[in-house]
Amino acid sequence: MNRPESAVHQRFPRDPVQRGLARAVEGAARKAMAESTTPGLAVALVWRGRVAWAAGYGVAGQATGEPVTPATRFQAASVSKPVTAWGVLRLVEQGRIGLDEPVVGHLRRWRPPPSPFRPDRITVRRLLSHTAGLSVHGYVGQTLDRPLPPIEASLAGEAGGSFPVELLDTPGRRWLYSGGGYSVLQLLVEELTGRPFADVMQTEVLEPLGMTASSFRWHRTAATARPHDAEGGQLPDFAFAEQAAAGLVTTAPDLARFAAAALPGPAGEPPGRGVLHPARARLGLTAAPGTEGRWGLGYALGLLPDGDRLAYHEGANRGWRAGLALLPDRRMGIVVLANSDAGSAPINAVVQRWVRRNTKS
Repeated sequence: MNRPESAVHQRFPRDPVQRGLARAVEGAARKAMAESTTPGLAVALVWRGRVAWAAGYGVAGQATGEPVTPATRFQAASVSKPVTAWGVLRLVEQGRIGLDEPVVGHLRRWRPPPSPFRPDRITVRRLLSHTAGLSVHGYVGQTLDRPLPPIEASLAGEAGGSFPVELLDTPGRRWLYSGGGYSVLQLLVEELTGRPFADVMQTEVLEPLGMTASSFRWHRTAATARPHDAEGGQLPDFAFAEQAAAGLVTTAPDLARFAAAALPGPAGEPPGRGVLHPARARLGLTAAPGTEGRWGLGYALGLLPDGDRLAYHEGANRGWRAGLALLPDRRMGIVVLANSDAGSAPINAVVQRWVRRNTKS
């Protein structure tokens, strides 16, 4: 088990330390890490719509012993999806496609295979909210000994380890989580823009939000942590053709900048921060049709016992775990990233302590 003796901190304006929030989160992180085989953890807090505090715990790699800092990069796994949602909604705002417009007519490199259901009812809104009726829950990635295939190969089940994306139900009828649906969105972005998905996300979302250490294109840097299995052994790097669903690489403060952008800022900045119209940013945190109130456009939704709204997403790639949560009515959020298959337990412990400290529930 890890027993980190110190943490590396980064403080920002409007620091919540005086309220004891950061102290409570740090205590939870230290305790959780001491009880886990997870080598490293990074945490960032959003306070009044602004990134306010960040810290790293443990090590970026067992072999090197390099400490985790707020600048350490992690795979965000499925927490890629709410970021992807902003890129897609950006194209909607630019008039390239309608939110409720069928997408199949825009796709040339892949089409859904024949099924009893109507592919012309697959829309952007349904893809973003997991109500398009599509298959493939998630992806395993691939090692770096061969090039990543194009996204249409993954959609067709020809990418090695991936299954074909198929229409399993009537679009709009019910909620069915589908990483495959986000791969359709990745292809849609490329078809609409004529550009690689990662490039579109870089210029349309990541750079405007100041996420300078983040990318949807995998590349290892000196600041990138190493993935580990649940026993603490180092794993090889896995990359993803399915960038929209699982490919984001980021730091805790960068991902917190994205989380903060969905909230009103400390100086009256509107949600969306110029990337999305405020109403469109709020739409992501609003229950979509067919989800029984539990999913927006990119976010899972919940209601806490005291009535506070919660928006969140979790992520799991091989050797990596991630969590993002927002309390929209309080303009608060948290991001936690881990470099281990055992990382869910410390992430959950930290997020639960943060929720209790903020809501007293």
